[in-house]
Amino acid sequence: MALQNEDKLEVGYSSLQPKPKKWVLLMLRLLAFFATAAATVVMGLNKETKTLVVATVGTTPIKATLIAKFQHTPAFVFFVIANGLASIHNLVMIMGDLFGQKLDYKGLRLAMIAILDMMTVALISGGASAAAFMAELGKNGNSHARWNSICDKYKTFCDHGGGALIASFAGLILMLIISVMSIIKLLIKPKPDSTIVVP
Repeated sequence: MALQNEDKLEVGYSSLQPKPKKWVLLMLRLLAFFATAAATVVMGLNKETKTLVVATVGTTPIKATLIAKFQHTPAFVFFVIANGLASIHNLVMIMGDLFGQKLDYKGLRLAMIAILDMMTVALISGGASAAAFMAELGKNGNSHARWNSICDKYKTFCDHGGGALIASFAGLILMLIISVMSIIKLLIKPKPDSTIVVP
């Protein structure tokens, strides 16, 4: 009888479940934003002007002023667009994490974030790979096609392009980690506070 009159013992599971570290994902997004934004700005402002001897008539050299800029190569244009879009994506996701907790339509928020993160990874990967191919061609040329390298003439242009590529690949690695974390967050949904009532 005494046992029946005693209060029921409640054991909760919520205190045992680890709390998700939201700030880790937020910091990774911030780093990815800075990396892709740096890649966009550095490549977007990449320009070098050189005066080169293009021919010699008798003993008189004929000089021409040539400009190397990212707009001359479609791969570099795609690189700037891809990294710019990735920067915007990360900025929107950061704002959503900070201020948009109530914007969840039927639980689709986590799924949409995971999908958009994967699309951003694909976009950065395509842009960085295309730019890396063109950078290698500019540095070493192609002896089979008889294309000469240009990095011996436009050293600053090539150095800035290399820095933009490093920043973009750093952003790509960060976005891969963020994408994996988003998928894990989607698959492991937080369970409601369940309790076991022991009579």
